[in-house]
Amino acid sequence: MSLTPRPYTGLQDFIIMTAILAVGRKTARSTYYAHPGDLSWWLFYDYEDESHWRDDITLWEVDGRVVGWSLFDISWRSFDIYLLPEMRNTTQETEILDWTIATLSERMREKGEHQLSTVWISEKDTRRIARLEQRGFELAEHFMWYMEQPLNAEIPDAVVPSDFVVRSLHGEDDLHLRATASHDAFGAKRVYDEYWPRYQKFMHSPVYNPNFDLVTEGPDGNFASFCIVWPDPVNRVGLFEPVGTHTQYQRLGLGRAVVSAGLRRLQSWGMQTAMVCAEHDNPAAQALYQAVGFEKKHKLLTFNKNIR
Repeated sequence: MSLTPRPYTGLQDFIIMTAILAVGRKTARSTYYAHPGDLSWWLFYDYEDESHWRDDITLWEVDGRVVGWSLFDISWRSFDIYLLPEMRNTTQETEILDWTIATLSERMREKGEHQLSTVWISEKDTRRIARLEQRGFELAEHFMWYMEQPLNAEIPDAVVPSDFVVRSLHGEDDLHLRATASHDAFGAKRVYDEYWPRYQKFMHSPVYNPNFDLVTEGPDGNFASFCIVWPDPVNRVGLFEPVGTHTQYQRLGLGRAVVSAGLRRLQSWGMQTAMVCAEHDNPAAQALYQAVGFEKKHKLLTFNKNIR
């Protein structure tokens, strides 16, 4: 089989990439595949300039068929690789891994950086861990909890102050209220005038759906908490990404309210399971998710490599 790399060329490639994630999640066991909603968020929100996609995304073809993809996140000095499950234990899998490491290492050196990382490695994936360690990667302190809960029972309403309501966004009419809430909740370093156009761009992207974007609205008309839910109809698993609460409205149960509403929304769309990932050093987020029924299932590890 002839393995050929090529750059990202457009929306059709995004669809192929999400399909590989969905197939991987359906058939893989120990190997972790990100949720298709993660890729939607990475590409259409995290990436500010789509012109970089050709440089940072490589699709891998065997005899003209896409069998996987590599993604560089230069700002985080990290890479991701996702392949069709049939590519496991093949020489092509090894070639893709080694090419990705070598290519990103060279780009990091050109920028004066001396470390690269890979994340989303399940602690159960002993095979992938061994392959990384053979190539000089070491386990980092940082990890995320993969949390999950079934959606096969009635989801109760969260108790919140009576003058708050949970609703979907009304499109771009709510842009500044939504951007203001996330700017504060995540402690954005950019001033607001440089921050909000990014959310506007996301709203205009092909993956955005205002029905996915939920908020709690206060009596003053401001948004207190928010979340985006992403359905995966192939695996019937819904993802929460991102989730946050404005600092002025914390400890009122509003984070719990918006997540509970998201669970009900996912259930109404036929999702059988909900998932979310929480940073290991964010006990408040972990407690929120556990309060609405999520359970910690396993760790998603980070591995680093020095590249002097």
